[in-house]
Amino acid sequence: MCELQEELERINKLTKQALRGNLKALKEVLSFLWKYRELFVIRYTAYLLVYQYAMNCLLSLSEYCRLCGGKCCREGLPLPLYDFDVDELESRLGGSLKRYARIVEGVMVLPRPCPFLEGWKCSIHEFKPYACLSYPFATEDEQLKDVALLEKEPDPLPYVPSFCIAGIKTKTMVASVMSSLKSRLGRAPTPIELLEELIKEHESKC
Repeated sequence: MCELQEELERINKLTKQALRGNLKALKEVLSFLWKYRELFVIRYTAYLLVYQYAMNCLLSLSEYCRLCGGKCCREGLPLPLYDFDVDELESRLGGSLKRYARIVEGVMVLPRPCPFLEGWKCSIHEFKPYACLSYPFATEDEQLKDVALLEKEPDPLPYVPSFCIAGIKTKTMVASVMSSLKSRLGRAPTPIELLEELIKEHESKC
């Protein structure tokens, strides 16, 4: 594996840890991305990770997922698995993924409907794959469909599927905090500034 591939693998692993609630990992990823913020797609991605962290770790959204019925787990293209996803899943499940997954163009994928879906709940929620942890904000297929159009917007907001009421709730909350922070600072907050403000608001409500 070349040096660049190794670094990307490291960042992807850190991002998975971050979206699972590891704040130190998230700040490391955001700091890494922010070094390349002159590139719109990377700058935008950094903010998307903050939205996703808020959804995964700061808000209580299970009731919204119940009402939705787990549509994101039932419909759509197969979910790609990184090698580190496969290793963790096989370790936690105690065996091979062959009965659940398949290989498509050299990549192991989980089909949808997901074989781990029970009703509307994820039976592997505590160790679900990166692709699941990143939905809908940090999923490139959803967010980066037309970067050229997004780049023209002064403050582009993330795309959220209309059925994802948990995502809509998150988007509304984070965008409101960002707008308030922007007014107070007189400039757009950095992703880490936005993250810290969201955490402060979350802690004040606990």
